[in-house]
Amino acid sequence: MKIALLSILLISGCATWKQKDFEKDINKPTEEAQPKVETTKAEEKLLEKFETKPVAPVATSKPVTKSPEVKKSASKTPAPKVVAEKAPAKPVVEKAKVKSLPQDYPPELLTLNEKAKKVWDLYKPNHFVNEKTYLDIHYLGMTVGKIMVLNKGKEMMNNKEVWHFHARFKSAPFYSNIYELDDTVDTYVTTDQFLSTKYSLIQRETKQDVDDLQLHDREQFKTFWFYHQKKSNGDVKDKKQEKYIPFFSIDPFSVLYFYQGLPLKDGDVYEIPIINKTKILVLKSVVEGREKLETEKGKKNAIRVHATTKYTGETLKSGDLYFWFSDDQHRTLLKAQAKIKIGSVTADIVDK
Repeated sequence: MKIALLSILLISGCATWKQKDFEKDINKPTEEAQPKVETTKAEEKLLEKFETKPVAPVATSKPVTKSPEVKKSASKTPAPKVVAEKAPAKPVVEKAKVKSLPQDYPPELLTLNEKAKKVWDLYKPNHFVNEKTYLDIHYLGMTVGKIMVLNKGKEMMNNKEVWHFHARFKSAPFYSNIYELDDTVDTYVTTDQFLSTKYSLIQRETKQDVDDLQLHDREQFKTFWFYHQKKSNGDVKDKKQEKYIPFFSIDPFSVLYFYQGLPLKDGDVYEIPIINKTKILVLKSVVEGREKLETEKGKKNAIRVHATTKYTGETLKSGDLYFWFSDDQHRTLLKAQAKIKIGSVTADIVDK
């Protein structure tokens, strides 16, 4: 009897959640812009290196205006000169360079980096500022959550220009009665070579709060991970780790934007190193072909990509992922699917 009542609750609750309600929720101000992590004074200096600033607007010089003609007179006072104002200097944008490797740098990462460089050589910037995508998350025939993905544009970090990508995820109201999730992701990637610099995940859930901050320092070839977890029973767990990484690598979220800049020709295979919590996953992506995809926004020409994750040479059982991108200049994410033990979880693009 309880199971039957729960089923009715799930189905009826799912039907009443509208896109406008999701918009209202995600537009509410969040608790903080940055995750809460414990740091020492030395680590504070590291954090300062990864602070962001707005890109200075490019100003143009004002046109030179001619001085009005002044009739000669007996006065010896010279006519005032009108001088054009100089435009402020553009911010110096440093291009990422591969520096000398540390002596204890793992040789296996060198091999991984050589393979990854071949993929990065194919990348061409193809991103659109303020491009916003909404997706519904489906499981067992129900909409269990919604995602909003946004390109927030360019910022400056440590004298380097970076893209700022942002996402919000919220569980559906009916599911929140059982277990509520409200996640925020922000990631920053260099505009010249598309290298991840900073990844932030803030999770606010029924049984726990999680603050996950990852900093990828290409000068040191290292990733720095700060993790703070507070459970509903009051237990607190803090973690800190640092490890070497391949120079050519990205975070789990920005890989969606990395696909936008790749050729995505039928049959192409890309092996992409992904850094998450100091671990390195190799995302092997195969472009399986083109197809027509039915979406809420109508039929779309789509590119299907099959991705599998590998760690220490073994394929993970839960590693099968599928992505569908629009077959046009935007390469918008139309659909994503992840196979799990029972069925699969799917995210489908929807209208605003």
